[in-house]
Amino acid sequence: MARRKGRAVPPEPPESRASHDDPAGWRRDNWLVPFSGGAACIHHGHDTDPDDHSLCGPAIFCCRRAASRYVVLFPEGCEAQAEWERTSSGLLLSWVRKGVNVFYFVFCDPERPEGLLAIGLGGEILPEILGRRVTLDEYAEQADRLL
Repeated sequence: MARRKGRAVPPEPPESRASHDDPAGWRRDNWLVPFSGGAACIHHGHDTDPDDHSLCGPAIFCCRRAASRYVVLFPEGCEAQAEWERTSSGLLLSWVRKGVNVFYFVFCDPERPEGLLAIGLGGEILPEILGRRVTLDEYAEQADRLL
């Protein structure tokens, strides 16, 4: 049997069950990232050793709905005073290549329309999540419920 020439078509990525509020021009691999002073707002994951930054990483949000709910819950946080930017997965992956180990995802609850969840994730799964080839829905049960 002869092989056909052409490009393989990747499978359609999974859709989240959550109800998102994506702005006009939103691309599938975009995330909303709060920036303050030119740098992403960082979640500090070092509970015991203030010099160990291996668990520190940027807070990134699935959509505007998640961002606005978070700011209402935490009005004193860095995010409340931040400038929000639509950020591509390519830029976020460049942060991984530069040594960022963990991203702190804040995302809409796929089971509760008014819900808001958060989880820190790192490692080999990051490219799949950032490229939205794996949905955060899969991590909802392990995530912290914020709302």
